[in-house]
Amino acid sequence: MAHETSWTTKEILGTIIGSGVALVTTVKLIRYISAEKPKEYPKDVVILFQIPRTPAAPNLSPFALKLETFLRMAKIPYQNEYCMQLSSKKKTPWIMYNGKEYCDSQFIIEFLNKEFEIDLSKHLKAHDKAVAHSMRKMTEESLYWTLAMSRWVYSYNDPSAKKVLPVSQCVFWQMKNAVKKAGYYQGYGRHTEEEVARICRQDLQALSDHIGNNMFLMGNQPCEEDAAVFGMLAMMWLMPETSFFTKILKDKTYPNLIKYVEKIKKEFWGDDYEEKKADKAEKDL
Repeated sequence: MAHETSWTTKEILGTIIGSGVALVTTVKLIRYISAEKPKEYPKDVVILFQIPRTPAAPNLSPFALKLETFLRMAKIPYQNEYCMQLSSKKKTPWIMYNGKEYCDSQFIIEFLNKEFEIDLSKHLKAHDKAVAHSMRKMTEESLYWTLAMSRWVYSYNDPSAKKVLPVSQCVFWQMKNAVKKAGYYQGYGRHTEEEVARICRQDLQALSDHIGNNMFLMGNQPCEEDAAVFGMLAMMWLMPETSFFTKILKDKTYPNLIKYVEKIKKEFWGDDYEEKKADKAEKDL
């Protein structure tokens, strides 16, 4: 189990890509890291390590939001540990359970399913499970890259981008370059912005057509993959003004997807989704 107490620039930029979004390279937050004695955590409680939350959403990483939503759906006892510490795979979010580290949101969910004997998709037939799996993979492997490119590369000169992550221009420049490089090697970074926007709309259209009038991904009962799809779609509300995601929201192109996100927020987050003003005021003191 690795406990990182100092970061190089390379490690910081690596975290940006590994965690799903460029969120973790601010000087202020890096200084937050200090060499502390290992904490003791309660037994049989999942300790969820993730970057600090924001006022508008529990996390700016779709994978962190996915994992915490799953924990709520499965009613697994957990405790948040907001910090910049990375897993041994140099990724975030990650968990510690009874002193052992587990990495990668999907691997973590698979472990928790086995450990707690949980199957949120047991009501689905084999064919429906295959469809749900495909929808999750499309969301995390395709839609994610359209989001990352739009947020950190195409919207680089958009002043509203600083509202998403208030960092210096230098740090934002580093983030843009990191995502741009990763996107190039992945493939989406070699397309034009218009082409990536078209891919985005195709993915959203597929999700919209599939969900239809259902409350959840596979009908009127949630399944495991809802956590991942919700985590990604919720990022649409956290995009810069010039992003094509923002235009899609303003045009109300996919009203059922908006309804879908609101349903899951209400069902599993309630008043916890947005940071309470009283809590924020206390932190600012």
